[in-house]
Amino acid sequence: MPTVARTLSALLLAGFAAAAAAHDDDRWWSRSDDVGRKPVTQTINQKYDFSATGRVTAYDIGGSVEVKVGASNAVAFTYERRAASQRDLECETLRYSNAQGELRIWSEHKRGKDCQVIRADDKLTVTVPRGASVEVRDIGDEVTVTGVEGLVRISDVGNRVTLTGAQQVDARDIGNSVELTVTQLGAGGIRISDIGNSVELNLPEKLDARMHIASVGNKISGPGLRLKSDGDYQAVVGAGGPMIRVEDIGNSVVIRGPRLSQPEREDRRNRDHNYY
Repeated sequence: MPTVARTLSALLLAGFAAAAAAHDDDRWWSRSDDVGRKPVTQTINQKYDFSATGRVTAYDIGGSVEVKVGASNAVAFTYERRAASQRDLECETLRYSNAQGELRIWSEHKRGKDCQVIRADDKLTVTVPRGASVEVRDIGDEVTVTGVEGLVRISDVGNRVTLTGAQQVDARDIGNSVELTVTQLGAGGIRISDIGNSVELNLPEKLDARMHIASVGNKISGPGLRLKSDGDYQAVVGAGGPMIRVEDIGNSVVIRGPRLSQPEREDRRNRDHNYY
């Protein structure tokens, strides 16, 4: 099993991120997504010319974030916010800046007693060029990324993360689970760590990679592989290549795609594995 500290940290993240999606150094505040039957709404739309390999960063969003690929080099976003009252609506303000091929989007929480408890939910949808790099962090609910071929960094997410078509991924400190579907592995490889629940990897049948999986709470399973382990699992897939590293997972790792090799018998004697 992972250490108690690691497991506890991942589980606490899910609760804390949903309660407070932005950082406030001076005050504790909470956020509920119960907006009532007649919420006050706000929608912001922006679109810019952009670099084909530009950088997009989104952070401190209390609800969910979706990133998808567009047909051009433009970058665009839609921010939808619902709140129980106008006061709740104004307790958080979306900020954004676009300069020199970098778009930053974030939410600021208003200080003051009236905004210590707010009832609101929001969603940010961003459309980016296929080759852009993306960073998403400090998100209260869930994150979805589709079709991005540049480096994708995701951290401190309260719920789950779903990535489709990503080639280079660094995902860490996710409260619930990660599902990643890869059609082509990029040179930067994949690293997934500190996940509260489970990881599901959907990999192509023909894959050249190295794989390292460590500190999984329950089991590791895949074509040709099924084991319980608190040690390391290492394998070369195909001709080898970029690293796929998965570690510090609260529950299980499930792999779909290429057939994986069981550890050698010598490893079985030297490590505390239970095979079944």
